[in-house]
Amino acid sequence: MNFVTKNISWFVTLGAVLLGFSAALLLAAVLGESPSLVATVLIRGAVGSATSLGYSLYYATPLIFTGLAVSWALKAGLFNIGAEGQMTLGGVAMAAVGILASGLPAAVAWPLALFAGFGAGASAGWIVAWFKVRRGVHEVLGSILMNFVSYGIAGLFILNIFRNPSSQNPETLPIGPGFELSQLSLIGGTSPLNVAFVFALVFAAVADFVIRRTRLGMNLRWSGGAPEFARRSGLSIDRETMRALAISGGLAGLAGASVVLGYMHKAREGFSAGAGFIGIAVALLGRGNPWGVIVAALLFGGLQKGSLDLDIDTDKISRDLAGVIQALIVMAVAARPVIEAGLRTWLERRKREAT
Repeated sequence: MNFVTKNISWFVTLGAVLLGFSAALLLAAVLGESPSLVATVLIRGAVGSATSLGYSLYYATPLIFTGLAVSWALKAGLFNIGAEGQMTLGGVAMAAVGILASGLPAAVAWPLALFAGFGAGASAGWIVAWFKVRRGVHEVLGSILMNFVSYGIAGLFILNIFRNPSSQNPETLPIGPGFELSQLSLIGGTSPLNVAFVFALVFAAVADFVIRRTRLGMNLRWSGGAPEFARRSGLSIDRETMRALAISGGLAGLAGASVVLGYMHKAREGFSAGAGFIGIAVALLGRGNPWGVIVAALLFGGLQKGSLDLDIDTDKISRDLAGVIQALIVMAVAARPVIEAGLRTWLERRKREAT
């Protein structure tokens, strides 16, 4: 009973995931499709082979970065809705550096590209923070509006400044070979899985260490969890807000590495594919914990890959079911505080009755 009580939040989160899956399979049955077939297709499509697993991990990679970005802001009591735009700017910045300095060797090239991506995303996050601190604009509104600014800037670079004149697609010139990230074919078969996945795991580990073990992390948690206590302790909430949103934006900016540096080797319009918005769901499902974010990103990445086979292997269900499952999971997770409070009350009553 004590173990359940201590870990009740994780049990409720797991229950929310199972509830979302169950509701989606029930919907499939209502539409006339076999729930067992749908579940089998999803699982086989996500992890049925090395290539399938590789695609699942590839799709999960940007979600880890955007999930970490949203989680970092949440620790400071802030809600960053701008991860999509920050990822877009970061990816374009990586491509721009890869084009302008195409002759650099790999040892210098990809660290420089990652730095550029982080810096571009951090700049967008800092602008949102500046408007919040200096002009009182709520970060939700500011980050939503900044998304549109980011799309416009990215479009200018992709469609005009660095456009590839020999391609019919809206894309930039290719980056230099030193900027291309290596494929992880040993794990992912013929999928586009690349070392950006390893970078994502490393950044998650670093974020977890910083949050739990450093003064920066302590200030972050104080400013979000106990702002009045933080003020009385001499902590500047405004400074922490600007730093938190800048770091959050930087993490989101790194999300483009897997696509731009590891797969396309160029920036193409729309390359973010909604990963910034799905990162919000990943952060909520992972409860703001970096390791929880990884698990949630892997789940959503597997769903994205597995759902692609639904168009082929089922008659009445399409890949859109993955979006339905994600939405149902998020709705169930959103109701977690109410469920958790009721469950805690029931467990305490049972404990009193037992004594």
